[in-house]
This record gives sequence, structure tokens and C-alpha cells, in this order.
Amino acid sequence: MTAVATAYVLEDSPVDSGKLFLPEELTPLYYTPSYGALTPEQRRRYNQLHALYFNEQILYFETALGHPILGALLHRPWPDRLADGLRQFQEEERQHSAMFRRLNQRCAPELYAGRDHYFVQVPKVWMAVSRWAVDHPLLFPMFLWLMLVQEERSLYYSRVILRHRESIDPHFVKAHRLHLADEVGHVRWDEELLDALWQRAHPVLRKVNAKLFAWMLDEFFAGPKRAQLRVVEELVREFTELRERRLEIQRQLLALSADDEFRTSLYSREIVPRTFARFDSSPEFRILKICGYRPQWEVVR
Repeated sequence: MTAVATAYVLEDSPVDSGKLFLPEELTPLYYTPSYGALTPEQRRRYNQLHALYFNEQILYFETALGHPILGALLHRPWPDRLADGLRQFQEEERQHSAMFRRLNQRCAPELYAGRDHYFVQVPKVWMAVSRWAVDHPLLFPMFLWLMLVQEERSLYYSRVILRHRESIDPHFVKAHRLHLADEVGHVRWDEELLDALWQRAHPVLRKVNAKLFAWMLDEFFAGPKRAQLRVVEELVREFTELRERRLEIQRQLLALSADDEFRTSLYSREIVPRTFARFDSSPEFRILKICGYRPQWEVVR
């Protein structure tokens, strides 16, 4: 992905506020009874706000996790081919961050003036802990699993967005088309890194990391929690007639964490097939409860 390509995504044409920014089925409120009670205008605006949050999540993942992990790995000796790939990987992550940052600023300059995150608010203590952990990828190879599952999921989401491109704002379609083109290579590099580092780790370290991975995926990347409640808060701020229904909408969102249909819409063998296949061949993961995952032998039983 080149700087020219990034600029092309964010051309001067205005964002079409009359269109969705994501397919409806990629938003959590779609899976609740409250969604059907919203007006078409309210549903569209919720969709747009959730898309901004989704961009923030990508931006956070790439700047706070992906880019630092790759930087730490590049301090180690690698074969020239893989070292060159890691440097390209890191540069593409930087360009993705710039693209989604500028897209959010274009869509909602009042929310993103001087900041990257409006909905995603990570506690400073967690930021400090994670910043230290990602600098030690040999001690915490779970981050390679997190990169793989999130980037494979991004591939699926981008493909769904492109299938619905007629109903989606063109800026988002272009952004995800370019993101898709790079993520294919990123998934391949993630798998190469896991092949190089995971099996070399001590069995006890692998077990501990697998448990940490399962917790982190569930805590930050699975059911709706704090950031998505803030999306509803912003929707209510813009549509004050929803004030009396705010708590019920948020209650239904939180309940999705225990909803199998919704959890499968996030992670499944259709969405992240390569990750789940690797779970099947890794004893440390087969015994864990991971969002959307059941071992292959249970699926076919």
C-alpha cells in the first residue's frame, strides 16, 4: 500500500451521510430486539458511529500492538526474506493507521480533533502493562495469535463490506479494499512468525500464553463492553428521544456476550478458518473456551 493509495482513499469528496458505513450484520446492536425499534435514521446513525468505533479498534490494535511487536521482533536476527517482510509489514501497519485515522477525522472532525480515540478509552495502567509486554514477544508469543486472529477476521469483514459496496459509503469501501489487499500478506507473515516462535517456547509458557490469549480476546475483542456502550451514549446524545430507552439498549448489548449466535458472528470457522485450524493442532488451545471456537472433533461429532 503506497502513500498515493492512502491519499486516494481520502480524496476530497464528502462522506455520504445518507449511506451506511458498514453492513448491518457487522454491528452488534443488529442482534438485539432494540435494533428493530429504532427508526431508519437512528439505525443508520448507529451504524455510522459503530463504524467509527470499529476504525478506532483497528487503529488501536495496529498502533499499540502490531507496530510495537513488529519493531521488537526486528531487533532479532531473521532470514533476509522474513526480515524484509517484517519491515514491509510494519510500514503497511503504519499506513493503515494513517488511513483509518484520517477517515475518522473526515467523518467526524468534532469527535477526533486532536485525538485518535473517542469510544476506545484504555486505562493508563493497562496501556503501560501492554506496552511492556509487546516489547517482549518471546515471553508473550500470545500476541502473534492475537495478530493472526484479528487480521484474518479483518479479511472476512473487508470481503463482506465489498459485497455490500452499493449500500456503503465509497470512502469506507475504498479503505477496506486497500486494507484487504495488504491483510492477505499479513496473515501469511503471522503464520510464519508462529511457526518460528510458538513451538520453540517452553510447554509451560505456551499454556500460560494460551490462557492469556483466551482472556484477552474475550475481554477486548469479543462481546460488547465499555466502548460500545459509549457508542450508544453518543447515539442518545444525538437522538434525545432515546434517553428513556438507553439503559435497556445497553442491557441488551451487554447480554450479547452470552449469545452464541452473536459470538459466532465474530469468530467462526468461516470467519477465521486458518486460526481455528491452528487451534485444532495446538493442545494448549483445544482445552480452552475461546469465543466462537469448538475443537474440530466436537464440530463433526
